[in-house]
Amino acid sequence: MKRLDYYLGSTVGLTIVLASLGLVGILGIFTFLEQVEDIRYNYTTSKVLLYVVQSMPRIFYETVPYAALIGCLAGLGSLANNSELIVMRAAGVSTWTIAGSAMKPTLLLVAFALLVGEYILPDVERSARANRERAMSEENAFVAGRGVWYREGNVYMRFDLIQGSVIEGVTHYYYDDDMMLTRSLFADRAVFHPVSQDNRYWLMEGVTLTDFDGVREVSRATLPSLQWDTGLEPDLLGAEQLVQPDKMSISELSNKIGYMRAQGLNSSKFELGYWRKVLQPLATLALVFVAISFIFGPLREATMGMRVVTGLVIGIVFKFVQDLLAPASIVFGFSPMIAILIPIVICLVVGYGLLRRAG
Repeated sequence: MKRLDYYLGSTVGLTIVLASLGLVGILGIFTFLEQVEDIRYNYTTSKVLLYVVQSMPRIFYETVPYAALIGCLAGLGSLANNSELIVMRAAGVSTWTIAGSAMKPTLLLVAFALLVGEYILPDVERSARANRERAMSEENAFVAGRGVWYREGNVYMRFDLIQGSVIEGVTHYYYDDDMMLTRSLFADRAVFHPVSQDNRYWLMEGVTLTDFDGVREVSRATLPSLQWDTGLEPDLLGAEQLVQPDKMSISELSNKIGYMRAQGLNSSKFELGYWRKVLQPLATLALVFVAISFIFGPLREATMGMRVVTGLVIGIVFKFVQDLLAPASIVFGFSPMIAILIPIVICLVVGYGLLRRAG
């Protein structure tokens, strides 16, 4: 049984790896073609290639469920075409045992994807975006959409560039409860000082303070430095450069949600991204479960091409249902976790039904 388990696992594992390489390669080419259209100023072909390379961890992470689905269909399908699954069944090996062996390489892939998504993807994606924006703006004084906006209570903030524990170009707008502008602040830069666990602050340099009375400027002062006490720390601000929740790690999303709730802000979009990432391993296993059940059911005698096409269709439908329910959870106010779980549960129910019928 150990040799059989290894044979099944290695066969399915190899096809999953090939499917992942194929999807990453195809989407990498599409990313390159998309970026080529933006070549201008110092954003050259070499920097486009660097951007594509730095996008690979994100592309890999996003395609893991579909690579596992297609790879499992192809791997078990090749065994079915050679009648090896029939021989295994005739020898007394149950479908559930075969399913368990096919799941093992998927578990390894899921574990690797979690490590990539948590420790590699966010930093590489931040670097890719920063390099791209810097290259595209070096010869252009102003680029629309550049910089990061943030809100803390009644203070609206803008940061031109975030580089670890240093922020370049800090702007604050202070409003009262009636949303009237009372003060503005501009600083050339701010440096984070983690003196101790209870004493962590930003030191702003080159500060200009302007007070307002309604729309009229009352006074202006220039300071060489000013201490800024805030709950915003480099890790949280660094996540802001990614903007999209799917490019942030689970820990960054958790911190972001906690901070937004403390500030009374709507965190639905980030909660959705959080649950999508937390439940991605289960989604991958659910899709593989469906693939296994299809090999013993509707696709038992199908060609390899038909199996691959079926895998693509199932993956597209799965993503479509998730993308349909995700915004619905925000609009209608039900839990984002439910929106992500519904298609996963459907896959598990369908897979279980088909496997049980196959015996």
